[in-house]
Parts: sequence; C-alpha cells; structure tokens
Amino acid sequence: MDALLLIDTDDASYTSDENAEILVDIVGRTRTVGGVLIFASTKDELVDVDDEELSIFVPDEEDLVLRSEKPDVFDGIRDLAPGLHDMGIDRIVIAGGDVSTVANSEDADAPVDADVPDGADAPDGVGSTDGADDADASDGTGAGDLPGSVRASAMAALVCNFDVIVLSDAVIDPEGQPVTWLDSAEEAGAMIKKTADTWLRM
Repeated sequence: MDALLLIDTDDASYTSDENAEILVDIVGRTRTVGGVLIFASTKDELVDVDDEELSIFVPDEEDLVLRSEKPDVFDGIRDLAPGLHDMGIDRIVIAGGDVSTVANSEDADAPVDADVPDGADAPDGVGSTDGADDADASDGTGAGDLPGSVRASAMAALVCNFDVIVLSDAVIDPEGQPVTWLDSAEEAGAMIKKTADTWLRM
C-alpha cells in the first residue's frame, strides 16, 4: 500500500502555483479513495500553527499531520517508519518544498547515524544515509549545507525499507525551481516519476 507524503507545503515554502496545481490532482485522488495522506512540516516557526494551516492543501481530520524538528522526518519523528510499516505501507510517494538549512560548523562535520549499515531496516527512523552523503557531493552542495527536507526524507525512507517514488514535477527548491538531485536519488534506489503518471496503490 502507498502513502502520499507531502513535506513543507506551506505557502512560504511551496511558492510555485504551477507545481501546486500539479499536486492538487494527486491529493484529490488520494482523498477520494481514502488513501494515506501525510503532511509534514520541518519548520520551527510553524510548530504552533493549526494543522489546517500547515499546508496550502489544507489538511483535514482524516490526514496525518506531523511536525519534525529535523529535515529528515523519519529522524525527527522516530515512530514514523514503524507506524507506517504497521499500517501496511510499503511504498512512499513524496513531494513538496525541499526546505534547506545551513549547518553550523560543529554540525557540518558531525556524522549522523553513522552506525546504521547500508540497507538496514531502521525502524526507529534514520537521519542521513551514505546515499544521501554521496548525493550531496554529486550535486555541488556546499560542506555546510544539509540536504533539503524532501531529499533527506526520501533517502531515509529508502534505508527504512520503503520503496520510494519522488514526484519530479512536484518537488521544488526554496526559490520555487526544480531540484537538481533527482539523478542521485534514482541512483540510490528511488523511482523518479511525473505526478500524472503515478497511481497510488490503496
């Protein structure tokens, strides 16, 4: 079964009307069939915002609304991966605003979850993976820049033994432009698909 995970789709992060229109269709399809729709926010300033204001797609009481203190929602919400596995979710379709943060000098050099082996089931959630680190180097991300929230979460979902589809036309960077890391995500094992070509299994 699939879950649709939308990360940082508040009006300040998801600024492209064109991309929002693309996502409206799959959000509607997910709700129509009673699918699992997850809204996650990684922004500190939105921690006290009402659930329905956390996304331009207006989460309702049937949706799962999460707030993560870290860009990787599986690391920020430790029971997310086991909870989704318990629900029978084996594939995550992911999109949203790839919100980035800049690490301070101490954080930039510190390893994150270095003791998690490649491909290991990590039921308590995962931070960065080796695949994410390799992807950082391949797209020119600076040493002090951490992966954005969509990218970090997609990489972590792979390590947590989910199949992952990244919606290539529905992930944008903080400037509202297409992200540049999709090739490295595909090399790490994610499927890259257009939203209109993606059908959710419910």
